[in-house]
Amino acid sequence: MNKELNFAVCDDDEIVCEAICTKISKILTSCGISVSCDKYVSPMSLYNNIKHGERVYDALFLDIDMPKIDGVELAKALRKNENMVDIIFVSNREDKVFETFPVRPFGFIRKNNFTHDLKDTLRSYINTRVTNASCVGLKTTNNSVIRRVCVSDIVYIESFRYKQYVYMADGEQIEIHMTMRELECKLEKYDIVRVYQGYLVNLKYVQRIERTDILLNYKGGISISISREKVQELKAIYLSYLRKIGAVLFDDE
Repeated sequence: MNKELNFAVCDDDEIVCEAICTKISKILTSCGISVSCDKYVSPMSLYNNIKHGERVYDALFLDIDMPKIDGVELAKALRKNENMVDIIFVSNREDKVFETFPVRPFGFIRKNNFTHDLKDTLRSYINTRVTNASCVGLKTTNNSVIRRVCVSDIVYIESFRYKQYVYMADGEQIEIHMTMRELECKLEKYDIVRVYQGYLVNLKYVQRIERTDILLNYKGGISISISREKVQELKAIYLSYLRKIGAVLFDDE
């Protein structure tokens, strides 16, 4: 498997930071994956490097309890700037798990169960972000030219006046010459689900589900109407998705 990943670890304890990077590198190297792992003891240094485009990472491993700005606040600041980097919290503060939900972390690693949780999280990461990273071909309105797009970059799809528009994470809007039913069948296995008659949504970008709306982390936050009859069904689907990617801890197994 020839894949190189760029990770960053942020913990105010330099020794812990070094240990986490070493363990990550050892596990991924054994899987044939090259990894670059930057270490930060200052959350603001990490934030500024990302904000100003000096560094781009595939995933961040963040401690929660840190001075001045904690890991959850750092993650919220990144999401506010529409940065959708994968975030994995590494902490003993299991009581903070639910506070991390708004930033939709990829996982939560307990320091008191570090080795076990890290292996499980990296296994899930490899399966979803490396092995199964997928692109699909979508037929465009430009003479039915097939456009290949990365599924993880699709935020949502809207049907408007008999036309379908795909909204991408980078802000691009693509007009598609396919029916919503065709798109739904093609994309449902990638966790892109129908939330209303004219909308398909990528669960990766869901921030929260309310009684009549679903809020997406896109362009500062946008709301899409959903049917009241589908609210509980969508919540169950979303919870199942969070469990699948390891973003929710239900027990100590």
